[in-house]
Amino acid sequence: MKPFLFHLPTEVLFGRGRIREFGARLDPKFERILIATDKNVALKSPAVDAVLSELQPRQVWLFQDVAENPTFENIEEGARFARDLRAEIIIGVGGGSPMDAAKGIALLAANGKDLSVYLSGEKPENPPLPVVCVPTTSGTGSEVTPYAVFTDVENRNKVGYANSSLFPILSIVDPELTSTMPEPVIIHTGLDALTHALESFLSTQAFWMNDILALHVIDVVLWNLKQAVRKDPEAMTKLSYASMLAGINITHGGTILLHIMGYCLTTFHGLPHGKANAALLPHVLDFMRKHSTVKEKVRKLDDLVEPFGGARQLIESFGVSTRLSSYGVSEEELGEFVKRVIVKSDIKITPAPVTEQDIFQIYRSAL
Repeated sequence: MKPFLFHLPTEVLFGRGRIREFGARLDPKFERILIATDKNVALKSPAVDAVLSELQPRQVWLFQDVAENPTFENIEEGARFARDLRAEIIIGVGGGSPMDAAKGIALLAANGKDLSVYLSGEKPENPPLPVVCVPTTSGTGSEVTPYAVFTDVENRNKVGYANSSLFPILSIVDPELTSTMPEPVIIHTGLDALTHALESFLSTQAFWMNDILALHVIDVVLWNLKQAVRKDPEAMTKLSYASMLAGINITHGGTILLHIMGYCLTTFHGLPHGKANAALLPHVLDFMRKHSTVKEKVRKLDDLVEPFGGARQLIESFGVSTRLSSYGVSEEELGEFVKRVIVKSDIKITPAPVTEQDIFQIYRSAL
């Protein structure tokens, strides 16, 4: 059996209504608290009010200007706010963007340099402020990862940051807080969780324990996503569960070629992250079927999606086109996309030799 390291320092409270235990669970030493969220969550979700009611009588401030894909400037603005308030802990409430923003703000609030410095490889001088996550969607898994992704507007690029000190100290995964998700968000985040599990299963960093978890996640998403779209409470609970487990998957197995190819669709054409991954999924699987070093694993994935008509029919059954031209992508752009993908570290853990020509052909086949 392949040796492995499993590390998950985050305490997770999972279950409907668990948000009402938050106040008692959070260490009373934290008296000055900043909540990072976005205006949409603040206005439409019960989550922020639920968190605020649990934190009384502590001093709590809201930073509700988190962008859909948080930018460097966005994170630096939040960090200045946190420093001015002398915040002791950052709570991310929302989907992947607020949770990733909370991690970035926690990093910069404790350190004096711009985000780009740390993204370029310089080690922070101080540990980040502690982070707590309260997800309101079911896809990102950021509540149990040491990762955050930020948008470099100037260079039209998404940049990932990993640091074990960014693991949340506590995450409240309460499926009741996902009840206000619009149908497209349920679909896109659910498909994001699916691709997380799929990619970690294929990754060269995969190991037996993580594989078992990934296959379980895939099964849960496949058999519950349609019911979750109809707001079935049990199905939505299972999606919250699957999303959290898929976060554990990518913490230990990472994401591969699919995710980094999807980033270009988000930065250049504004596709939601999960939708971008889903649109490319059948085409990346076609490539893996022919060229991967783990063909038996690809066959296992094909078997899992076969009852749903295969990967392409599965994705399109949720109204997500698998043709990139339908999103305005043109062949003239593909060369630029390839340049951005080939340099990403995810290439190294993709279980196939991947060249620039391979990436170009995958994109082209998807047009």
